[in-house]
Amino acid sequence: MTFEETVEMHFVKPIQALLQAFSKEGADAEHEYFSGVLSIVEDKASEAQMLAAIIELSRCAFLGFYYSESTQSQINDLLDYWIEIAHTMSADAEMH
Repeated sequence: MTFEETVEMHFVKPIQALLQAFSKEGADAEHEYFSGVLSIVEDKASEAQMLAAIIELSRCAFLGFYYSESTQSQINDLLDYWIEIAHTMSADAEMH
C-alpha cells in the first residue's frame, strides 16, 4: 500500500465518517473543526501536510468539544494510528 492509499484509507475516510456522524448528531462546531483538519490534506502524498493535519487533529482533545461514545472511540483510534505513523515520518534518518 502506498502512502497516498494509506492516507485515503486511514485518514480521509475515517474523517469523512466522523463528519457524517457529527452531522447526524447536530454537532456543528465539531463538524466544522474536523472539516478544517481534513482540508489541510490537499496532497495525499505530502508527508508535510499529513504531519500538519495530525498536529491539528491532536488539538481536538483540548477544544472543549463533546463527543459521543462512538465518535470518541473513532477519534481515539484515528489519533493512535496517526501518532504512531507520525513518529516514523519524523524520525531522524541519521544514526546517532
